[in-house]
Amino acid sequence: MKEPIPKYYQIYKKLLKQIRSGKFNEFDRFYSDTELVEKYEVSRGTIREAVKLLIQQGYIVREQGKGTFVTSPTIEQASDKLMGFTELMLEHDIEPSAKVIEKEIIEPSLELKRLMKLEDDTRLVRIVRIRYGNEQPLIIEQSYFVLALFEPIYDMDLESNSIYELLYKHTDTRLGEARQRITAINAGEKETNLLGGELNDALLLMKRLIKTRTGVYFQYSEDVYRSDRIHFATTTKPYDNDHGNHGLPLELEAQDW
Repeated sequence: MKEPIPKYYQIYKKLLKQIRSGKFNEFDRFYSDTELVEKYEVSRGTIREAVKLLIQQGYIVREQGKGTFVTSPTIEQASDKLMGFTELMLEHDIEPSAKVIEKEIIEPSLELKRLMKLEDDTRLVRIVRIRYGNEQPLIIEQSYFVLALFEPIYDMDLESNSIYELLYKHTDTRLGEARQRITAINAGEKETNLLGGELNDALLLMKRLIKTRTGVYFQYSEDVYRSDRIHFATTTKPYDNDHGNHGLPLELEAQDW
């Protein structure tokens, strides 16, 4: 005898069918929980479970104080390729933009000195930006750049332009090897305020170290991604290739951060 299909899953499938049918355009307001409770005559808990599935799969998004909206499918980014946010958005036909919320010149902490192998007199530029795709907040970027390399573009427009494009256009610095680590985190108050959603929503934290082609460190960043809109993919080598090497991808075994 077949197990009965849970009510929340039945509702989820009906709502998903409406979204896929084209009933909603991107950014259209979606039903509120109250509307769905009345429509399907079920408990609020049942509706929340159905809606949670749609959020997890990137079909809708909740913005605190505004409501629930239909979104575009999630954006795929290759985890084994260094790509700026602007380039990533344009690749998916999404309009990129940014808002600088903090910018300062700092003395590096002992931890940053260790990670970036900095000399004692090296200063850093700390920049925090919110990155938007079609005016929706997607990423909180917190980056530290070596001042001596970043200084030529420090006073330029970092909201309308890609930092990497400015760097290549106005300096001789060229980017080389990047090492990245991705972990799952839960949204706190800061992330909720800046990215929308709810407390404890699943987010992705990417820590990234970037060298120049000459082998010196240029950037360390800790970027927080909305996991309902962006996911990471990688291409592996065939099983028979390097079968005896059990190391982690991207040389993460060499990292202690």
